[in-house]
Amino acid sequence: MLISNGSLVTKTPTFPFTPATTSDWWYDYERTRAQTAYGTIYQRHLWVYVVVAKRARATARLPLKVYRRDAMNRPEAREDPYAALLRNPNPAISSFRFWEWTSSTYDVFGEAFWYKRRDANGLPYQLVPLHPTGMTLRDGRWDFDNGTAHLTGIDSADIVHFKSYNPGDSARGLSPLEPLRDTLENESSARAATSSFWRRGARPGTALTHPGNLSQPAADRLKAQFDSIAAGAGNTGATVVLEEGMTPNKLTLSAEEAQYIETRKLNREEVCGAYDMPPPAVHILDRATFNNITEQFRSVYRDTMAPHLRGFEADMETQLRAPDFSDDVYAEFLLDEVLRGDFEARADAYQKAQHMTIAEKRRAENLPFIEGTDVLLVNTASAPLDSLLRGELPAAPRALPAAAPAARSVLGRLAWQKSLDEVDPEALTAGLNGHTDAVLRALSEATSVADLRTRVKTILET
Repeated sequence: MLISNGSLVTKTPTFPFTPATTSDWWYDYERTRAQTAYGTIYQRHLWVYVVVAKRARATARLPLKVYRRDAMNRPEAREDPYAALLRNPNPAISSFRFWEWTSSTYDVFGEAFWYKRRDANGLPYQLVPLHPTGMTLRDGRWDFDNGTAHLTGIDSADIVHFKSYNPGDSARGLSPLEPLRDTLENESSARAATSSFWRRGARPGTALTHPGNLSQPAADRLKAQFDSIAAGAGNTGATVVLEEGMTPNKLTLSAEEAQYIETRKLNREEVCGAYDMPPPAVHILDRATFNNITEQFRSVYRDTMAPHLRGFEADMETQLRAPDFSDDVYAEFLLDEVLRGDFEARADAYQKAQHMTIAEKRRAENLPFIEGTDVLLVNTASAPLDSLLRGELPAAPRALPAAAPAARSVLGRLAWQKSLDEVDPEALTAGLNGHTDAVLRALSEATSVADLRTRVKTILET
């Protein structure tokens, strides 16, 4: 596997093995050696680094929120222990760096691990990242050894294991770099050729011809003499005096003939393909146009990142939330902000979104709430065409009573409560301007939330 300066070499794992314990030791050894090489590929190959870093930062920048399960609404559950854990998973690093590590490790090695640290009640209060190269599965339990830290016999219930599909091993993930072996070997060879070309003064090779037959010592002497004068970038432009009868002939092979440029472009596009990343997203603009580049940037989150994030959500749900936290909550990455269009597109969409109140539209734009905007507006000027042909005009809308705006505001505030115990009288009557007593009276007389809404509608009609 390519791990250093374009050379095909091996590298010992970063931690020792004891081969006498299990029959699958050699498999673990070979797997760990390959994983060690994946990390070095990330360090050495530009486009692998660029694509992996792009996906990791795109993941880390997104809000990860915890909501309560509700048929009609999505109330955020900020005070739930699950939300508190995901908001600050590890005090040693920021939430951004925590997710950047998780996503990068998953993309390089095809898997990532979290270890659950539990409090006295057995509830996870901290998540510790464990590097895949240090993880070994033995008899249903995990061992971790990175040469410094050692954990043995870790129960699977204390591990969150993100892994990609691996046709050869259902217990471990497959790195996206594995199918890129040949591509990265070609890329490394191309880079080595470029380096050699510039070390030799950016000149092609030269053949020295002589009319006679030279002995091997004489040929070696002439080659050394020529290289000492003309070889190397520092000797570019040097004047060479050849011995009698010697003729220099350049060995020319253009970049086009070697398909050098096209090969390097193909290599970077194959890396993008392995990670399902549109080339314009990493500023490869060969085929980008003004019309399609905006859509391709948006497709990064819609088509590339959405399945990636959904996999993280599903693994957290089954391995972290389900066994340790309440069934009433779930975690979700929010893509709303990154998928928003420009201001003109959003304004046009809001104008057409008749199912949204003005308050909901203002909240989507991070604008403060304005009293009376949390009601749905209906266009009542429409009328059947045949009535207009007969000269029948729609009746003018009747004037709304003074209490109508206040009652509509109260109805909007009663959108999610299921019982009267969840109704906050102070929040319900805030800013009603003279109608507080009527609403509080309706609240005291109501037997259910539905009954309270009916009484508020009665206020609207009076």
